[in-house]
Amino acid sequence: MAQKGDLEIRVASAIRETRENYDATMVAVERVKEEMNRLERHITDGGMGENAGDVAALNALTSRFNELTDSQILESKRAWQKYEELKREGDTQAIEVPRLSEFYDACQKTQQFAADLTCYSLGNPKR
Repeated sequence: MAQKGDLEIRVASAIRETRENYDATMVAVERVKEEMNRLERHITDGGMGENAGDVAALNALTSRFNELTDSQILESKRAWQKYEELKREGDTQAIEVPRLSEFYDACQKTQQFAADLTCYSLGNPKR
């Protein structure tokens, strides 16, 4: 049986981990998208004489983007499972954990990010 302090520490840790993952993935996605956009402009400007190296690089970046999307989907699932576990534990032991709503918000944000990445990735097939 967990004590209130232990549960609060675990909730704080889950919030931190979820936010850190979100932030790290956001930075990685921004970098990949910037490079993808640069390559797409270069390929488009090249007209019929597409550089095969640019197309291969773009395809590799698209694969990397898809990997980031998949990892964010899994992170969202993991965060929600952790949230449910901590909520259930608090409810079972009649422990009120004020920051649990903050963790809920972090889970929502992560889920929305995963959904946005999925939409973008579905509209961005390999060449």
